[in-house]
Amino acid sequence: GGLGCELLKDLTLLGFLNIDVIDMDTIEVTNLNRQFLFRAKDVGSSKAETAARFVNERVKGAKVTPHFCKIQDKDAEFFGQFQIIVLGLDSLEARRWMNDMVCSLIQYEEGGSVVAGSNIPMVDGGTEGMAGHV
Repeated sequence: GGLGCELLKDLTLLGFLNIDVIDMDTIEVTNLNRQFLFRAKDVGSSKAETAARFVNERVKGAKVTPHFCKIQDKDAEFFGQFQIIVLGLDSLEARRWMNDMVCSLIQYEEGGSVVAGSNIPMVDGGTEGMAGHV
């Protein structure tokens, strides 16, 4: 959506070129005024697929991989492959699910210390009406 378009643009222009993007939504006419990666010809298409194609065509070296599904359709193995997870979700339920998923990936050694690399940082940004948070 609106936050996702900004995140995808900003991350790739900052040099994060290997990105997976998940979105279950399709583009609607009402998205076009604030989601600048989409055009009128894209209405009815997958947001993830269209955004990935747009960025891959315009940012040299970008490899954005789209996933047209719910985040809940992916398992721990999928999320465990990332070094950082950045969210732009508009559903409180989905944000809570993702938080639980990331916490479940943490592994502990016998002594109780965290296994290096198992605690994946998650940055959560969201909007709800006129409010927002990071």
